[in-house]
Amino acid sequence: MRTIDRYVLGAYVTSFAATLVIFTFILSIGAIFEIVALLARGVPWKPILLILLWGFPSALTFSIPMSALTAALLVFGRMAADGEILAMRACGIRLWRVMRLPLLVAGLLAAVCLYINDTLSPLSHHACRSLITSLGARAPVDLLEEGRFVDDFKNLSIYIGKKKGDRIYNVRIYDTRRGAKREIHAASGHVTSGPDGDDLVAELFDVSVDPFSENAPGPGYMGRTVIRIPNVIQQRKYRVTRQDLSLDGLLEGIFNAPARYPWMSADDLAAERMAYAVEINKRLCLALACFSFVLLGIPLGVRAHRRQSSVGVAISLFLVFNFYLFVIAAEAVARKPLLRPDLIVWCPVAISLLLGWRLVARSN
Repeated sequence: MRTIDRYVLGAYVTSFAATLVIFTFILSIGAIFEIVALLARGVPWKPILLILLWGFPSALTFSIPMSALTAALLVFGRMAADGEILAMRACGIRLWRVMRLPLLVAGLLAAVCLYINDTLSPLSHHACRSLITSLGARAPVDLLEEGRFVDDFKNLSIYIGKKKGDRIYNVRIYDTRRGAKREIHAASGHVTSGPDGDDLVAELFDVSVDPFSENAPGPGYMGRTVIRIPNVIQQRKYRVTRQDLSLDGLLEGIFNAPARYPWMSADDLAAERMAYAVEINKRLCLALACFSFVLLGIPLGVRAHRRQSSVGVAISLFLVFNFYLFVIAAEAVARKPLLRPDLIVWCPVAISLLLGWRLVARSN
């Protein structure tokens, strides 16, 4: 039996490591696109490297359960296709005995995921988003990007063709602050901050405005005008969210909600508490998913009995998609306590455990 244990464990760990690298890379593609955008803006390479490194814990939160499931499907599907599972049964070796070490690995992975979800992922998320925000707010002009409309400002959409220091050129603005849309063109401008450091002030030159005013529907021309956007630099400062809190911080948000939000009504407090509860249960659910996925993936791999890795990957992606669909649904109704979204996230885990246990029992 030691030979079989070493064989199964070696095959499972090898497949898990390979799939973990692939899935982590795929889940990091979004961060890679963000890094490319920062490089195009001339951001130094050191903060970009930090952003890349801090993105890995969040990716591992999802890639570890996916890899655990895929490895179970691939390894036991190949063993079933080669007749190895049938040979073990002929020798009186039950499936429970064969799968005990992969289940032990899955339990260890669940503990690792719980640590990542409780500590590493919140810390890295806060550090990454804070750094990205600070890079975007180093100077008022950095809030504007060349070659695209920036829609981050209320009722204003701003396009600039070129930046050079604090100077901007070929400026186009769609202004709906007065209700009706106005189109503003300027040949150049100068961007500074207001006296309190929170307002963005754009001084524009050679300006055309269409319509000029409600009483003058045609275009108007000015040599100079000033547009002030209040509090946008302050708004760019990163604020802590639930994703930045550890499990202790989330529990504090639940029990200390009345003291933290004394102005809220009872219904709003219940919604706020439920949002924190959903975040807690989501993290616990994602950690336990490692064990439930392996328990379900092993009998499914035996039943599929295919050597082709594409079949195992397809089954894995289908199961993972349905699993995370419940998580997304719970987050969508996180502030609706009557729907109990904190329990919705546990539905796929409970189904996976019950179905996996049933399939293994039938296989034996």
